[in-house]
Amino acid sequence: MSRFELGFKSSELPVTLKDCSYENDTCASFYFRVKDQYYTLWVEHKDKVQREDPDSPRYTVCKAINEGDDESPEIYSDSSKADLFRTEYASELIGYFSA
Repeated sequence: MSRFELGFKSSELPVTLKDCSYENDTCASFYFRVKDQYYTLWVEHKDKVQREDPDSPRYTVCKAINEGDDESPEIYSDSSKADLFRTEYASELIGYFSA
């Protein structure tokens, strides 16, 4: 996967993002953990034309599940749950984490 501008610095978030993007993904993905719950942050291209779905927001946070263990996590978005947060703007994403 080619690198692109995320629109924020990871240091602006109170969580540690771990890159879990794959070469064939159309957008970047990261997982993070809060207490015992895992989450996924999807980051789409800034240019809507380059997105797989131009109607999807740039940033999406959803619950995730760990199919591995703590030493070798295998994190996947939990498709049975609704997205927790969606926005086009990095400032709103940062605000979501600060709330």
